[in-house]
Amino acid sequence: MAVNAQQKENYFLDLVKTTTNKKLQLSSLDSLIALTRNKKLESFARYTEKYVTLAIELKNYEKAIKAAINGCHTINIQLGQPKRALNLLTSVEDYTSTTENSFLLGGFYVKKGGIYFNLNELEKALINYKISIQNYKSKDSIHKADAIFFSGQVHFELSNFLKAIKQYKLAANYYEKLGDKEYMYLTRESVISIYGVTGFEEKTIQERKLLIAQKLEENFTNGLGSNYYNQSLNYKKLGNTKQQKRCLLLALKYIQKEKKTSHLLPIVYSQLSKFYTTNNDIVNAKKYLDLAYNKLHDRNKDSYTFLFYYKAKCYYLYKTKQYRQAKTLILTLLSKERKSNRGDFIMEMNLLLSKTYEVLGDSQKAFKYHKTYTKTKDSLRNITKLNALSYYQTLYEAEVKEKEISKQKNAIEILAKKNEAKKQLLFFGSLAILLSILILYLYINRLRLSRKKKFKEDYAQKLLQSQEKDRQRISKDLHDGLGQSLLLIKNKAIISNIPEIEILLNNAIEEMRSISRIIHPFQLTEVGITKALENLIIQIDSNFMATYIFGDIDNIDSKLTKNQEMHVYRIIQECLSNIMKHAKADSAKVELKLQGKFISILIKDNGIGFDFSKKYNDVNSLGLKTIKDRIKLMNGALKIISTRNQGTNFSITIPIT
Repeated sequence: MAVNAQQKENYFLDLVKTTTNKKLQLSSLDSLIALTRNKKLESFARYTEKYVTLAIELKNYEKAIKAAINGCHTINIQLGQPKRALNLLTSVEDYTSTTENSFLLGGFYVKKGGIYFNLNELEKALINYKISIQNYKSKDSIHKADAIFFSGQVHFELSNFLKAIKQYKLAANYYEKLGDKEYMYLTRESVISIYGVTGFEEKTIQERKLLIAQKLEENFTNGLGSNYYNQSLNYKKLGNTKQQKRCLLLALKYIQKEKKTSHLLPIVYSQLSKFYTTNNDIVNAKKYLDLAYNKLHDRNKDSYTFLFYYKAKCYYLYKTKQYRQAKTLILTLLSKERKSNRGDFIMEMNLLLSKTYEVLGDSQKAFKYHKTYTKTKDSLRNITKLNALSYYQTLYEAEVKEKEISKQKNAIEILAKKNEAKKQLLFFGSLAILLSILILYLYINRLRLSRKKKFKEDYAQKLLQSQEKDRQRISKDLHDGLGQSLLLIKNKAIISNIPEIEILLNNAIEEMRSISRIIHPFQLTEVGITKALENLIIQIDSNFMATYIFGDIDNIDSKLTKNQEMHVYRIIQECLSNIMKHAKADSAKVELKLQGKFISILIKDNGIGFDFSKKYNDVNSLGLKTIKDRIKLMNGALKIISTRNQGTNFSITIPIT
């Protein structure tokens, strides 16, 4: 099976090296990444780096970002190379602006925050976790909860315990809503760890016992290995070696079963080796030391995980009387860890180095390193005391704040009761003033709207009157000027006996008269409104053979003013014109009835209909607006019913004044 996997790897490697097709190279690298994931860590890292570079070259930025994110855990945690992982993320950071994928953006900054956390650059870690929280959306709730949880861990490392607890609780709320038990328990473990760092070892152990018992009762084993490992550390601080060993072995049992915490295996092996060394069980010490090394063989020797192995090895070398090798290794480790904040490690190594120099006969250096050990130990005790003080100070400040808020609330309630009547009076007085202002505003607004309406109506009337005067003038000019000229030409054509020109001139004269009548209906003054409307219907019917137009017109002569007669004529003319142009109707009817003090007009067709509101709001549709304005000037009412493919009814009512 392994040979088969190696053959596949070689096949895709050859493709990457030989093909000039960049897309095929990218696909082959993707296959190589899948083949080496969690198996060949260094190969996986190299293939990921090549994939990211090629994806950027092909402008597949989302693929590049995704690959960089997916490769981070292996490089940062499993290989223990956080700076290399940071370089990988930095190579795609400029391209994060090209995507709106909230999952990728949030994930990018979570991974970056995790790298800075491992590098002990905690402020930078916190900044990146905050950015990731801002980028995640509601659909990414589980990942947002993780980012909140990680920010709580940073606050914990910065000794901001109140903020840490706040973030842990917020993350726990997310996990509870999402039904994620594993991380609900993890947040509880994180809160418990705050007791430990503040020096309350027994309280820490008791709370963790309850957590472990609840997990076992629910048969929920995820994370139990980590719980037992942390419990072993607290028992060690209390000097309870029996319980320390029991918890370490239980931690090993559960971690071996769980893939998620497999990265802790070399740490537990190293701790067991150190435990057996200090308890003079050299066989088991060597066994677990070798197991730890075998799990670490392909990781960076400067990684945090390797530190546990080196510490266990130092104890083993000392116990097996390999003092010079122990001295060399301890000095190397102390040199590397001088600038770190791993106080427990530095304290232990200084004590072991002091013992080593004592055995080697160098009492001066033995005293020197014992002094450093004592100083570091005192410093750690002071830090623990400060943490405890900070914890109590936080609780005290929270309690004082709560009391102040409660006191302020009581004072506000008393003041509110005393001023209740005054407030009511002020409220009702203000309400009365507001109502008065509102009434005055409405009255003024009504006057303004009324004036505006009258202005618009006057403007519309003057505009229509002006149009009619212009039309009358143009019609008269056509009749008296162009008409007379055409008649003279016609007479000359008759005299010259040119019948073709005579026919053309007859058509032109008739067309000119028709245009003149449309522009201004002189019939209104010559034969009256009733006859003029009848003639209009006959004229339009004879000109448009596709549509049959007929009418039923009551005599309304002398019932309207001259302006009103003109409006009625124009309204019917415009409606019939619209039917001819747009309705595609077979027939149309005009009814004009005299009903007491009202004239009712009904114009209907059986055409295709139209959408009135759409047509009325069309800036190019002036006809409907003009009809409405004319009816408004006569204080009339308009009702339009139009149905698609069933026709249109224009119903108009005009009062007789």
